[in-house]
Amino acid sequence: MRIAFLGKGGAGKTTTSAGFIKYLAKRHPFVLAVDADLNAHLKSALNLKGECKQLGLHFDSVVDYLRGERSDLGDRPMIGTTPPSLKSNFITADRNDEFVKQYAMYEDNIALLTVGTYQKEDVGGTCYHEKLKSLAGIFHHMLDTPDDLIVADTTAGTDNVATSLSFAYDINVMVLEPTEKSTQVFLDFAQIAPQFVDRTYVVGNKVDGDEDAEYIQGRVGKERYLGSIPFSRNLKRFEQGEDEAINDFLKEQEATFDNVYKVWKEHKRNWSAYQALLNKTFKWDCERWYNDYYKQDLYTGIDSDFTYEKALAARGLSDIKEKKAALV
Repeated sequence: MRIAFLGKGGAGKTTTSAGFIKYLAKRHPFVLAVDADLNAHLKSALNLKGECKQLGLHFDSVVDYLRGERSDLGDRPMIGTTPPSLKSNFITADRNDEFVKQYAMYEDNIALLTVGTYQKEDVGGTCYHEKLKSLAGIFHHMLDTPDDLIVADTTAGTDNVATSLSFAYDINVMVLEPTEKSTQVFLDFAQIAPQFVDRTYVVGNKVDGDEDAEYIQGRVGKERYLGSIPFSRNLKRFEQGEDEAINDFLKEQEATFDNVYKVWKEHKRNWSAYQALLNKTFKWDCERWYNDYYKQDLYTGIDSDFTYEKALAARGLSDIKEKKAALV
């Protein structure tokens, strides 16, 4: 299961993502975190130490791994939306997964994958969508089950709808301040991508009392609102360098995170619908840009026998939840 945190820049999206990751890590054996924001501050918000590999710098290596032993592509290149083959290499949300071990940094029961930020050579010539191609390929080759926990801190605003990552997550959580500009991000998202509103929810941040919470609900709808995170002195203490203050802040977030987790677990992924969206997007990408760029047809001839259900079954993952339930 995958969840994305979105919101206007400065609304507290990264801090809220980090809080939710820590909330999960206290209750579950493993959490896979993903920093998909160009500011790349999730590591520091989680208070993790060490160096992160930037996936955005390793697209060729990532797609070489994902390609596996598939022969349907021949010598044609893969792009971020190339659908898998039954002979592809897949990724699991497991701490011992080969790909995760190669690219993630670990601390206790949290593993962090990082897309990365701009480099000097990117200035004036590269948009962040180029960096996100690696993450798109990873998610479209990920066989996660309802028991897996994958949390992504994403780019600010509505930018997420401009890539195939728009449908890669099971639910989206907008982190909004009680202001007109912040809540407008949700309204813009709902207008641009109405097909994803039913999986998109709101958490109020820096909320000072019922009046602030009611303002956000009035703008986005009560049915979308999962709770409030207070304007907190504990967060300020943490950002001033008092590491232990984060534990006090987490307690203030707990009730809201209970609601987020409950709603998240109620959503069930439709793998067939996911695959249909991926195939449609891949065809559109090829026709709009990539066929001309590579001077060849990238779309025709890809593995037509592939389904995610077959890939899950081949790896014994399709019934993992039932097996676990039988052991309880």
